[in-house]
Amino acid sequence: MKKQGIIYFIILFMTFQLVESCKTSEKTSDKSTVSSNEGVPAVDVKSGAQLWGENCVRCHNAPPPQAYSNEQWNVIGKHMRIRANISQKEMDNIIDFIKSSN
Repeated sequence: MKKQGIIYFIILFMTFQLVESCKTSEKTSDKSTVSSNEGVPAVDVKSGAQLWGENCVRCHNAPPPQAYSNEQWNVIGKHMRIRANISQKEMDNIIDFIKSSN
């Protein structure tokens, strides 16, 4: 049963990656930007699926979204934001991606 959950999550992730890559190739000029209040130039923000793939799985196999409640994912996100050295916006995108699969 646990193995099926992991397989389901991998398939779901790959589907999101495929959809996001299609969106990126269709509209390369339509990127979200985030401006900082500290005078730092605006930066491109990637989708939660992209960020999850680039940050979370580089260190470990992430559990399936159903392994934790939405509230627990929020706590995990706060902890992992510091460990992975990513911005709050990037972590919000990752958590939103995980919750959408939950």
